[in-house]
Amino acid sequence: MKVLLLGSGGREHALYWKLAQSQMVEALHAWPGNGGFPANSLPSALASSAGLNIADPLAVAQFVAREKYDLVVVGPEQPLVAGVADALRENCAVFGPMAAPARLEGSKDFSKDFMQRHGIPTAASRSFMDLQSALAYLDELQAPYVIKADGLAAGKGVVVAENRREAEIAIRDRMERRIFGSAGDRILIEEFMEGEEASVFALCDGEHALAMQACQDHKRAFDGDRGPNTGGMGAYTPTPFVCPELMQQVQTEVLDRAVAGMKADGTPYRGLLYAGLMIKDGRARVVEFNVRFGDPETQALMRVLDEDLAELALQAASGHLPDRPLRFLPGAALVVVVAAEGYPDQYQKDIELKGIDNLSGDIITFHAGTRREGSRLLSAGGRILGVTAIGPDLVAARNQVYAMLKSIRAEGVFYRKDIGEKALKWL
Repeated sequence: MKVLLLGSGGREHALYWKLAQSQMVEALHAWPGNGGFPANSLPSALASSAGLNIADPLAVAQFVAREKYDLVVVGPEQPLVAGVADALRENCAVFGPMAAPARLEGSKDFSKDFMQRHGIPTAASRSFMDLQSALAYLDELQAPYVIKADGLAAGKGVVVAENRREAEIAIRDRMERRIFGSAGDRILIEEFMEGEEASVFALCDGEHALAMQACQDHKRAFDGDRGPNTGGMGAYTPTPFVCPELMQQVQTEVLDRAVAGMKADGTPYRGLLYAGLMIKDGRARVVEFNVRFGDPETQALMRVLDEDLAELALQAASGHLPDRPLRFLPGAALVVVVAAEGYPDQYQKDIELKGIDNLSGDIITFHAGTRREGSRLLSAGGRILGVTAIGPDLVAARNQVYAMLKSIRAEGVFYRKDIGEKALKWL
């Protein structure tokens, strides 16, 4: 079949790498891609044009119909929230939810209400559209405070404020200074949840949720979970503190209830459902739902997923996922993100990158914010690369990644040196 992948980040590079292994795929294209994608990955019909806005549902649907794609895999959340999947469904199979269920990520307020209505465990919260009411509510709480922009903010809309002053700054940033634009028209102030964070992704076909093994992402910019929230600085899988009993609770109380709730609400969920979890005392509560593969967890998961991803995506899109657990390779996978200094705030671009072009063996470097300029590879975003490795255990995978990172030659980049460290106490 002919497959189109939409997106340009490290997540999409990993998905492309996995989709390309499928015997079902006769032609695989990606748009807009990045500097790590093969030269022949771009659709030839776009090579000499102004391109394609992947968040424009009508333009995407017209292009897909004209080029006769059989399956479209949507990587980022913006096109899904905009309704790209709705526009595509008449012409081809599409892996990704329609706009109505995509509100699980598009609106934190909608997501919280959905969880409360369908009995999905999560933190208590209140939403506000008035600045003074939000500030007054802080007086009823104790630190730390969790402040969330309601709308899409590229994974950076959440702040855990250690004191009232930090919380007030976060609220004013969103509602008054509008650093996230309209995403901050409404904010949520949530109960702080203690514990270990984990991510569980599930393939959904409208009736069932087929869970992948758990990952742990590292959101803060710097070692020791310090600094601002980012889109993710590294991840590993599996997570040793997520036992089979806990996974069963996640399956029944989170994933199954989410899929059943969407069906009951008249908006069946087909695509990838991401449950960000907080684990404490052997129980999980939902921090957030996302409606697409997470970045950088996907880079680790694709290294160990022992399945045909294209076949699974088609089965989810058509409503016929297999009734069996997913298969994963033994051992562990770990990814460390290389970012531009200053990220997630102001950062330098056009950093020349050397010593990283490898896509084989135990170590694979997935590109995120990169571009080609002749024979040169340059940075084009805050998160630049995701260096991944697999190994017989987490320690082996981790050692390989950090050994590889020492060989990258680039000025003005940084990476966390403690990815996976929290898991070592469980081994």
